[in-house]
Amino acid sequence: MEAMMSTSERAREIEEAFAGRPYPGDGEIALRRPACPGYEGEEVWERFQGRDWREILRTGQARELDLSSSMAFLTLQGFVYYLPAFLTLALDVDGPFEIGESLVFKLWSFPEEVAALLAPAEKRAVVHVLEFLARVYDERNYLRNNARVALDHYWAYFTDEELGLNRHDIQKK
Repeated sequence: MEAMMSTSERAREIEEAFAGRPYPGDGEIALRRPACPGYEGEEVWERFQGRDWREILRTGQARELDLSSSMAFLTLQGFVYYLPAFLTLALDVDGPFEIGESLVFKLWSFPEEVAALLAPAEKRAVVHVLEFLARVYDERNYLRNNARVALDHYWAYFTDEELGLNRHDIQKK
């Protein structure tokens, strides 16, 4: 069950959970086809390669990177590396970037592949953002709440151990 956290507390949880995640290397960022001029994966690679995920949170960077359409061309390693930025931006449900649905779709479509690359605290941050988005989408009467679908399909079934929770954490709930 989602803990009632403020947006800044959720953002801090994301920052702390992903703080130690190393950059996967330029070759692991996007699905590339160097021999295909105009291929969008090449454009995504050019926009993302060498960037720290925290840069995306700076004003203007998210818009420049066209996050919603870029997600489809990131490798799983690239997606997971930039996931903390996507999660943080998705917390601003009224913000200008509208990445929540694209993010949720990716987490719903490839849950096992994404989760296999995440540490327990990172999984916990993903679950908390999905719970938050599911609640907001319910309150807004979305016809299809894909955040809830992602939770019900996969993300809500991690054990406390898999989420890195100990007894002390569980008792605080």
